[in-house]
Amino acid sequence: MNVCSFYTLSKKEQQLFFDFCKVSYYSSVLPAAANMWHEKWEEHPNTLPFLLLKTNRFKNKGEFFVITDNNKFVACGGVYVSDFSDDIAIAGTRCWVDTCYRNKLIVREILLPQHKIWCIKNNIKQIALSFNNYNKSLIATFKRQSIAGYKSKRKPHHLFFKNFNELSFLVTVRNTKQWVIYEKLDDTWEFNWRSIIAV
Repeated sequence: MNVCSFYTLSKKEQQLFFDFCKVSYYSSVLPAAANMWHEKWEEHPNTLPFLLLKTNRFKNKGEFFVITDNNKFVACGGVYVSDFSDDIAIAGTRCWVDTCYRNKLIVREILLPQHKIWCIKNNIKQIALSFNNYNKSLIATFKRQSIAGYKSKRKPHHLFFKNFNELSFLVTVRNTKQWVIYEKLDDTWEFNWRSIIAV
């Protein structure tokens, strides 16, 4: 499998990636599929094509990675500097994996490590994942993998290798109430997460 930045793709390759988004949208019943595509995506700021081409979320202060297998797009996901602190990045954003590849641990083994590498290169002090109520159950998976029994299977490039932190309250991330887990990349730096507590 190959991983690269969406922004290094040619126009033709970008169009093929949007075809992947379109198929993902039409073939899934998952709530997140609604963000993958819309026939009039230029008018829908929630869609991935809009975020990639009409905003700077991933272009200037972040990165959006795509994964191919034999020149076929199979997964994607982005990381960006948060709106509430230049020292915190939100990773795992708009992650999507083709149904046929969901048992291959692509997010854990490829996407999130790429996001962590990007954060380290850009001197980010904390890397966070945020979850809506519908996918909050995923937090338990990350939590389980961070405990002693699983830690021996993890490597330094894995997210939450160093530490695992979970907020017990909702915060506001991009005008949306979210549950957050994060890894400190700099143990000496603290952030007051209650400053963005959801009301």
